[in-house]
Amino acid sequence: MRSRLSIILPFTLFISLLLITGCQKDDLVNPDGQVMYRDASSFTYSINPAQVGDSVTISYDALNSADCGHVQIQVSGPNGQGWQNGGKPIEPDSGVATLLFIPQEPGEYQVRAKYTRTGKKSECDLESSGWFVSTELLIVEADSTGGDTTTMDSSCVASFTVDSVTCDSSTRTIVLTLVSDTAQDYIKIKGNLNKGLDDDAIITVAGADFDIGQKKPGNSTGRIITLEGSVEACVPVTITITFNSTYNGPYLTSAWTAHGNGLNLEIEPVSCE
Repeated sequence: MRSRLSIILPFTLFISLLLITGCQKDDLVNPDGQVMYRDASSFTYSINPAQVGDSVTISYDALNSADCGHVQIQVSGPNGQGWQNGGKPIEPDSGVATLLFIPQEPGEYQVRAKYTRTGKKSECDLESSGWFVSTELLIVEADSTGGDTTTMDSSCVASFTVDSVTCDSSTRTIVLTLVSDTAQDYIKIKGNLNKGLDDDAIITVAGADFDIGQKKPGNSTGRIITLEGSVEACVPVTITITFNSTYNGPYLTSAWTAHGNGLNLEIEPVSCE
């Protein structure tokens, strides 16, 4: 009887430790992609309630002290539906990332955020999380001054930049951001992915509605990428390109160009960081 108890007790303690560890981990990480909530201690708003046209700084603390990987912060529409605002990957500082949001309509906005580990695990030994939604709504009221706020966000500098480049084994991810200082009814962005691709790249766009084209030139294993559509003035457009490549040359892509009415921007060829 004593020998049987000596086997059962250690086994029971081991199972208990596994359950406790699993519960602690699930409090922060939701790998299945299910939406979880965090209280306002993780999300802070510089103004709440705010007015239409106010510049609201939204801060998110991933609670992991990360200085690697990236955080994405998104804001819903004024009715609390959809996630059409934000989403650009942001490098955290001690786990904290911020997003500047300028609401254009009154309403009750939801805010969510997630952390994603990038690069080699030996250089960034943290776990990615799913989306966390703030328990505190961002309240936006109508402009009480009665003034015209349509020009408040119309002053900016045109830019076309590489925000991040991730080269993990054969997987490559490039994030580009375009800002036009004027509204464009038609703009064309073009660049080439260098050789080594077996399949087309996966391309997503936030901040604009673009037609996306990919073409394989002749017998080449590269891709010619084109994006065409319209953009609003001073609204960042984030383009994320993910692809697998066996090419180990110095550059992942050719130069990238963005042309519109009075707009001519260029990014030099992109290489792994």
